[in-house]
Amino acid sequence: MSNVLIALSFCGMMLLFTSGCKETSTTPDPINHDIVTTVTITLKPRGVIIDSLVAVWEDIDGVGGANPNRIDTLKLKAGTEYICSIQVENCSVTPIVDITSEIDAERENHQFFYAITNSLGNVTVIDKDSRSLPVGLQFYLSTTVTASAVPGALTMSLSHWENAADKNGTTPSAETDVSIELPMIVR
Repeated sequence: MSNVLIALSFCGMMLLFTSGCKETSTTPDPINHDIVTTVTITLKPRGVIIDSLVAVWEDIDGVGGANPNRIDTLKLKAGTEYICSIQVENCSVTPIVDITSEIDAERENHQFFYAITNSLGNVTVIDKDSRSLPVGLQFYLSTTVTASAVPGALTMSLSHWENAADKNGTTPSAETDVSIELPMIVR
């Protein structure tokens, strides 16, 4: 009887060990559990080496706590195309976690969606995933030809899909990792 118990115990341990290894080796570590506290946008006028702008949105305690502690205003030139890049971080921990590289590594499961209010310009995403669908870590932002007395805003949200096949490049997912709005002035 003791040999049967030993054999059953051994089989049970092997089953637990095998399923434990299988789960950790095939399941990716999704970034949607990371806290996004800081989004930095770097804008460089196309064809100009210097004169880059940096705009920061920061909410150190994360979404749902206190209001963001920093929201920069984009002050852009009329009739200008900017080459832009995004950096996403969790600055609430030490060391700071750069989530940008995780988004890039999991580009099939992520996409930034952009909108500009009051017809102050438009956004064209540059970077693509393996299916040629937009990612949005890099984009062009083109402002209107003439200055506007009416301010607007650049809104952006990062969609996350658990199943990459659900990403179609045009419809946001039900899961948003971060959503921000930066005031925008075209002068």
